[in-house]
Amino acid sequence: MERNDAGRGAVLLPTLPAKPELTPEAAGVLEEVPGYLGVPFVSPVFLALANWPDYLVPAWNAFKPVIGSPEFAEAVARLRVPAGLLPAPDPSLLTDDTDTDLIRRYTTTFHQLLPELLLLTSCWYRGLTADGSASAARPGAPGPGPRGIRPDAVNVTPDGTTPTPELARVYEEIRATHDHPRVLSFYRALGNWPGFMTGAWERLGPIACGARYAAAREEVLATAAAAAAVLPVPVIDTAAAEEARSILALFRGRLIPALLLDTAAVLALLGETDAIVSA
Repeated sequence: MERNDAGRGAVLLPTLPAKPELTPEAAGVLEEVPGYLGVPFVSPVFLALANWPDYLVPAWNAFKPVIGSPEFAEAVARLRVPAGLLPAPDPSLLTDDTDTDLIRRYTTTFHQLLPELLLLTSCWYRGLTADGSASAARPGAPGPGPRGIRPDAVNVTPDGTTPTPELARVYEEIRATHDHPRVLSFYRALGNWPGFMTGAWERLGPIACGARYAAAREEVLATAAAAAAVLPVPVIDTAAAEEARSILALFRGRLIPALLLDTAAVLALLGETDAIVSA
């Protein structure tokens, strides 16, 4: 069922507005998300789900106490990238026009968020598919509240320029390799430095097409699903269950695992192995 849900999500996501019209309650959720997840931006999964506030708002209110729980943190810590998957550092990628420090900080910000997002989407998907067997998260449960944005966390937005033919080719290879419905913002942001993005994908692409990468993806997905099976999850009665389930399956099954592995590989190429959540 999840594979079919993800397929529907891949068709649905590109049709959604980039900036949905928000109810006051949904706007409140999007304002809270960065402080709970520690990053200065809102992940697109929340923007997509904001199209169905009757799901997003109660799901968030029920689940946000779980985000700060020791059980959630322990489960996140088990979502690791196999060290054997990572490429060796490559200093030749760093040219004079590459803002190495900004790329490092942005990739680290994104990478360290992804295990939490993978676990969150796994829990939310289970809440919509568990047929009453899941432990329901309850709004108003005690929790530590927002942690605040990490001091070293940064965001980089794509500069909006038309990509060169070579960069456009790289973007399409990334999208097709990962079976994504569109080129994700992380890759387009690194495209602000076309030479770096092109060179990084030349080294990462063969890894992403390999059996070890596929096995690592399945391993991290299975670990997240196992954790979601024992954590409290938001069990929400909503008319938008099919749409929410499809978006969550797409992010959980395709988008987030690829980003987790790819950001780890980029950090490895930069020599930033200490920042990688690796086994």
